[in-house]
Amino acid sequence: MNLFIVIIAIAFIQVWGASNPLHRDAWFFSWTNRVVKNDMIGADFKVILAVGLPVLILLGLAAVAMQFSQWLLLPLGVVVLLYSFGRGEFGDIVAEYTKACYIEDWRSALERAERLGVDTIDLREGDWSELHEHVLNEAGYRGFERMFAILFWFFVLGPVGAIMYRLVFLFSHEAQPNDDLARRLRWMLEWPAVRLLGLSFALTGNFVGCFQRWRECVFCAKRTTIAVLSPLILGALMVDEGLAQTCEVTRKELNLLNGLYTRTLWFWLATASVLIILI
Repeated sequence: MNLFIVIIAIAFIQVWGASNPLHRDAWFFSWTNRVVKNDMIGADFKVILAVGLPVLILLGLAAVAMQFSQWLLLPLGVVVLLYSFGRGEFGDIVAEYTKACYIEDWRSALERAERLGVDTIDLREGDWSELHEHVLNEAGYRGFERMFAILFWFFVLGPVGAIMYRLVFLFSHEAQPNDDLARRLRWMLEWPAVRLLGLSFALTGNFVGCFQRWRECVFCAKRTTIAVLSPLILGALMVDEGLAQTCEVTRKELNLLNGLYTRTLWFWLATASVLIILI
């Protein structure tokens, strides 16, 4: 049933695009605010309570639905998965950035980079090389957290896994970005997902270039998710890490990145289908 849920949810995403009506996080931020401000709760337990209670409620709803019909888990799973997918615009911003880059419109490119989540405070005026590197890193990570991290945990734990990752992400990224435990939890949830994605890149992109980089980081317990993901993407796209980040190179990389993610998504769905048939 999980595969049907994923296919239905992705179909809705294709229709809605960035205007996902289920992306309403005010309830979570309100709940998180109450938890954080409660001095009776230890600092290390705030993220666990903030994320754990909604997850337990979802488990309760699933248990009640099962009492009536297993098929009720289908709409519940679709709703949870649609909520868990990444927020906001992505593809359009990347396209606008490449256009601004092509005409060397620094202000416009900087504004698009900031909308992607790139920290531009320390960038020197006209430092295209540094900006390109940040944008490529952020675009790669956004593609990962929006779709593949969610799908990984959905296939492993079902809707509970998907919403667990999204709530931990929201807590550590927006609600409490300075919470060390929340950031470690997010890193732990991303650790297996990004390595499976990197192995998939080797099969959907350049095998040799990607697999060599994948072997270097597969057991690493210190690198950040972006530090692992970015070299894997460059390897899969056959891009030399020492190559100067010219505007034209960046345009090609971003266009190729979109194709790489699309092929990998189809690969994951096909693999899940085969595994279901075999099992």
